[in-house]
Amino acid sequence: MDWHTISQVLSLDHFLHWLNTLDPLVVHLINAALLLVEGVGVPGIPFEPPMLAAGILVHQGKTTLLESILWGGIGNWIGNIGGYYLGGRGMRMLPERIRGNMGIPEVRGWLDRYGAWVVIISRWFGAIRTPFILYAQEAGMGIQTYALYSLLGALSWTAAWQVGLWYFGSVFIELWHKYQWYVIGGVLLILGLVYFVMTRRRRSTQGEAALQKSEMRAVLDDVEGREPEGRDRQD
Repeated sequence: MDWHTISQVLSLDHFLHWLNTLDPLVVHLINAALLLVEGVGVPGIPFEPPMLAAGILVHQGKTTLLESILWGGIGNWIGNIGGYYLGGRGMRMLPERIRGNMGIPEVRGWLDRYGAWVVIISRWFGAIRTPFILYAQEAGMGIQTYALYSLLGALSWTAAWQVGLWYFGSVFIELWHKYQWYVIGGVLLILGLVYFVMTRRRRSTQGEAALQKSEMRAVLDDVEGREPEGRDRQD
């Protein structure tokens, strides 16, 4: 495989052409499925790639920004409802002593202080998002109130992410077509410098280890050379 073929396979235009062959519905379904799992309260879900792909499809005119937001937001909202019921059932199965140490009083305190708006607020902060999804029912929030405010939170959060990835994705594509060789050259230069520094550091470390070994061997040889002399004097 020659360099021209490799560059064609790895080029952004090749990726965009492949993405353009995908059915937007498939991208929306993948995005909705990942956001559904994320909405249950599972951390670390990689939802950014399908949202970025949806943004690029919007840029290419294959779908609309509103469709992307609705698919992702509804998927995330369904996950919130699932987490509400799963958390409520799971809490009832745990002993009272364990439930008292799981942050339910704190969630109940947030509800008393901020009301149902804390559902929307928690959607934007990962540290309190998962506890509130799983503990909302046990903390005393009804399903109708939770469903309404979690819908608003899911749609607003999804809209912010989707608009951001759509906008910056389109800007990136435009800049890439103008400056791609500068970017590639810069990345290769940085990788070359990193390789050079790591190689020198490895050689330096090996040299220091060899020097220490040599000094240790010289000390041992010196000690072994003195032992017979000390014994002769004692004799």
